[in-house]
Amino acid sequence: MSPTPQDRLYKLLPSIHRARDAIQGEPLRALLAIMERELLAIEEDIGQLHDNWFIETCQEWVVPYIGDLLKVRDLVPVDPGLFSQRAYVANSLAYRRRKGTAAMLEQLARDVTGWPARAVELFQRVGTTQHLNHPRPANLRTPDLRDTNALEQVGTPFEGATRTVDVRHIDNRRGMHNLPNVGLFLWRLEAYPVVLAPAFRVEPGSEPGATEEGFFRFNVLGCDTHLFNLPQSETTLGTLADEAHVPGALRRRPLYDELEARRAALARGETPEPRAFGAAPPFALHLAEDPEVHSELSPDGIVICDLSTWHRPAATLPYPAADPDAPPVDRDILAAVDPVNGRIAFAQGRPVPGALSVSYAYGFSSEVGGGFHDRQETLLPLGQRDVFQVDARKGPFTSVAVAVATSHASADALVEVVDSERHPLESLDVAAGARLELRAANLQRPVIDVCGGRCVVRLGQGATLVLSGLLVRGGVLEVQAADNATLDLRHCTLVPGQDLTPAGQPRGTAPSLVVRGAKDGDCTVLLNRCITGPLQAGRATTLRVEDCIVDGLGEQALQPLPPSEAPFNNPPPPPESFEGPGATGVLHVLSSTVLGGVKATVLELASDSLFTGTVEVLQRQEGCVRFCYLPPGSRVPQRFRCQPAYAEDAPVDVRLEVERRVKPVFTSDRYGDPGYCQLRDDTDSGIRRGASDEGEMGVFHHLQQPQREANLRASLTDYLRFGLEAGFFFVT
Repeated sequence: MSPTPQDRLYKLLPSIHRARDAIQGEPLRALLAIMERELLAIEEDIGQLHDNWFIETCQEWVVPYIGDLLKVRDLVPVDPGLFSQRAYVANSLAYRRRKGTAAMLEQLARDVTGWPARAVELFQRVGTTQHLNHPRPANLRTPDLRDTNALEQVGTPFEGATRTVDVRHIDNRRGMHNLPNVGLFLWRLEAYPVVLAPAFRVEPGSEPGATEEGFFRFNVLGCDTHLFNLPQSETTLGTLADEAHVPGALRRRPLYDELEARRAALARGETPEPRAFGAAPPFALHLAEDPEVHSELSPDGIVICDLSTWHRPAATLPYPAADPDAPPVDRDILAAVDPVNGRIAFAQGRPVPGALSVSYAYGFSSEVGGGFHDRQETLLPLGQRDVFQVDARKGPFTSVAVAVATSHASADALVEVVDSERHPLESLDVAAGARLELRAANLQRPVIDVCGGRCVVRLGQGATLVLSGLLVRGGVLEVQAADNATLDLRHCTLVPGQDLTPAGQPRGTAPSLVVRGAKDGDCTVLLNRCITGPLQAGRATTLRVEDCIVDGLGEQALQPLPPSEAPFNNPPPPPESFEGPGATGVLHVLSSTVLGGVKATVLELASDSLFTGTVEVLQRQEGCVRFCYLPPGSRVPQRFRCQPAYAEDAPVDVRLEVERRVKPVFTSDRYGDPGYCQLRDDTDSGIRRGASDEGEMGVFHHLQQPQREANLRASLTDYLRFGLEAGFFFVT
């Protein structure tokens, strides 16, 4: 038997016993090795018990017990995987020492909810007649109309303008500016960083104003997108959050002022003071002419401007020199950037790069769809699989199609894309009984360009295909599945409408996924944390949708399978071997948002979900719909605590009033917007708190936002000083 790594107990024996044990084949050593494993487990447990005495190192289940010792108010349980209450318990004593201060309330809101926050003493923003013994020069009734930066901040948590008094209460979000009021402003959207993704080249003549080369967009889909700020950490606890500390949408004015001041300082021979463009700039442009090297454009050569109408900036700009009598110093301008529209224009006379990569941040509610978020916990382990890595610049495979074709010889293959480039694909074949996983590496989001408007996916009998972390655009995935085949999509985006216009609108209403199973077989389609356009599936398909957005683009979201069209290529299958038209066989919808109608044969289970269109189920004798919103006129199996809820014998006027009031209201229902499918805070409580755990229905049910709001509301009562009243408001 091979010795254990330590053999501590065995080494404590006298050498004579070890020598005799070696002659007999070391049975004593094997026995002590078993005992030592138990000793190590005991030592590890003792060490963990020691760590559990401290809030910084204790296990998550110990946090409530330490909080109980400090008499911390009981909070609504929230999934520890979402965010921990460790900081709230750890800072409880500090809260009590600084009770009622704005900085303390801001930190409390951040620790309890996990959302970035800013506290505003609204009584400081009330326009009052000032006492001569207490003048406040910054508190002006009339703002400076020449200060464009201050005017842009009016109506935001960072405004400096004063308001007339509002005597309504702030805790119900009706009133705001009054003497006893403190406002807590929360950012629900997160900023997700994009690193070295290809920029979209605007072809000359493709849209108004783009008459020449040199124009790009940050978004790889070729549409305008608002860039977001990656929040910086606050350096001290006694200061309030600023724009740099929250994941808000970028504004042109402060970025323009900083870069102009930077170039002016360089023209005077001084060292500029970095603020936003410091160690972590809000965006970066990389010239990728060499596959091995990315050269970043210096912020000194970037100008911020409004590119709503395409134009190229001047190649140089003059700035005053250090000597007032000297002529102005010309500074080179390489490119202009519009952070509001997500546009890039290279300067006049400057060479246009053949390839441009960008780094920036975009806003969204959660890790749903293909994106640059952390998916490490969802990635399947390598195991004994054959791995084929794809890198468009370095290899070993530079094309997804070539890597997939090479993997056909393996019964269990993994094709991993380690970059975020665009990869064309026209077909995917998985042999009978084989397994293929095509996935993006963690923190990457490769783009699959569907060639010719369709990508044919052929799954043999018992085959499994896993797609993970991909953004599919340009066409439809047409799946031809044999009996017992499985298609598993995780953290994927099948662009609704297949592609977007420059204005961000879908180019059509064509389906994103079509599944045609064997005539007498059964196939399974799993969607987890995905965003997709309309789906088409037939009776041979079992469809499970979990934590997903299915966007019907104003039409049916889940459509019956249409008659078979032209035969697939290479080779065409016998038409009689695949099913004909019909609705989805078995459907499961869990914690999802379905924008549009649904037609299915059997609805096995729908839970914590939102359906904005009527749901029609053919066989309603089996299945259950629980804690969901269903529009009036839906025909589904047995319901349990669904919305809108009213008595069967309720008068017509009562029903109409309930139906008008109790319905989902989204910040945006257009794919690509930061608030896509996010429920507004004025949505009826039957929707926002109508799920099985008293959370919100829909795709962002896992965020547990109502529970976090309830925890903040309960905590404020403990830490507000006498006479103050607090309310919180959502900025995003």
